[in-house]
Amino acid sequence: MLPAGIFVTGRDLRIKYINKYALEEIFRLDTDRRDDAGLLWSQSFYTTDRKPFDIGSCVERIVTSQEKTFQKTLILRHDKGESLLYITATGAGDRFGGTASQMNKGADISSDSYVFVAVDLSAELDCITHSPGSFGFDEFRLGSRLIGNDEKIRDIYRKIKLAAESLVNVLISGESGTGKEVVADAIHSLSDRREKPMVKVNCASLSETLLESELFGHVKGAFTGAVRDKKGKFELADGGTLFLDEIGEISQALQVKLLRVIQEKKIERVGGESVIPVDIRIIAATNRYLAELVRKGGFREDLYYRINVFSLNIPPLRERRLDIPRLCSHFIDIFNKETGKHIRGISQPAMKRMMKYNWPGNVRELRNAIEHAFVLSGKSLIEIPDLPESISGYYNLETDPSVIIDEPYNEQLKGGATGGFTRKRGGRLNISGEELKRVLELHGWNQSETARVLGISRVALWKKIKKFGL
Repeated sequence: MLPAGIFVTGRDLRIKYINKYALEEIFRLDTDRRDDAGLLWSQSFYTTDRKPFDIGSCVERIVTSQEKTFQKTLILRHDKGESLLYITATGAGDRFGGTASQMNKGADISSDSYVFVAVDLSAELDCITHSPGSFGFDEFRLGSRLIGNDEKIRDIYRKIKLAAESLVNVLISGESGTGKEVVADAIHSLSDRREKPMVKVNCASLSETLLESELFGHVKGAFTGAVRDKKGKFELADGGTLFLDEIGEISQALQVKLLRVIQEKKIERVGGESVIPVDIRIIAATNRYLAELVRKGGFREDLYYRINVFSLNIPPLRERRLDIPRLCSHFIDIFNKETGKHIRGISQPAMKRMMKYNWPGNVRELRNAIEHAFVLSGKSLIEIPDLPESISGYYNLETDPSVIIDEPYNEQLKGGATGGFTRKRGGRLNISGEELKRVLELHGWNQSETARVLGISRVALWKKIKKFGL
């Protein structure tokens, strides 16, 4: 069955046909209410910024030939809470005529009917790509959920699919909490190696000696406590994928051994003499800037190029703020099921506060914030006091670097577009390296926003960052 809700209406919006998925998974209605078309339209549709939306306007635009198709991401409020939907509509006489007529031969589906396709973004699908001129959606099933529709995230979806189709080693970079492990899971689950193990190692959580034993295994008697032979992660991942998290933390000695494994596809257990062939694909992740680490001599250049055959950089949450409502909806749905509560959503003041917060912990921090709110909230909507204090109280912290954009929270930035800094003859900004660093930190190192506040171009800002070695 197509994993989408399909329903057909006439110009009067009366339902002529609706499939089971739309009835039960999209509108969350009981099967015995299939014929009660009025119930569908009596429910509330909202835009992602919580403004009421008349879905009948979809049909009106098609009828008046303003648009051949209509596409919109909407929030639907129903008896069981809320759903975030991606809806597309088109005339049955346009290109859905044949498809619509096959849906229900007993239904009166004529050329003046209109077909709606709705997908619940917070349910089974993780990425929906609509292709104009063709019917359908690209179901992007991930091993773990990667939620978002921001242009940067959609580029990550595309790169995940490309990486999954190859066998090259992949380096995933990004701040803590952005979802690097989720991306690694997705690549493995979509690849030809998905039937084989995906073994994960956090390189920062173990000492050099323990990490070496964890990766390569050991033989009995190799060291005190080695009472039996033990397979390492390389052997356990044979035929599959080895995920090395925080790879920038491994020692120089282990870097040499890892490079040898990648080149020769063979390992030796600690204390052993036999050579063991392994067939693995390496996906590495780091929250450090490895290229800079290579330049400073902290990471081997040859190993860097071996693991960085294909790279993905996961954007921080502050750079894709429009995904925050969607992520909130997703986590609310999860915690409703886990706790048995029936929280419908987030109040407008609380959402505004969350949209302005800088999220240094990224998606992980957002999930924790929603979980925290579930503990405190006794209402149907999450309010500002239900959020963690770092979010609910940050307006009072004028020097808090998590405060971002548009409002002059810092006294030094109250002097206007240039932030109160003077300019030299010729209009050049007079700012010290320490002052520039403070403004960058205030805006979460968002260069576009920092340049706007200082009244200079991004190129000029980049030159100053380079000049001061920031």
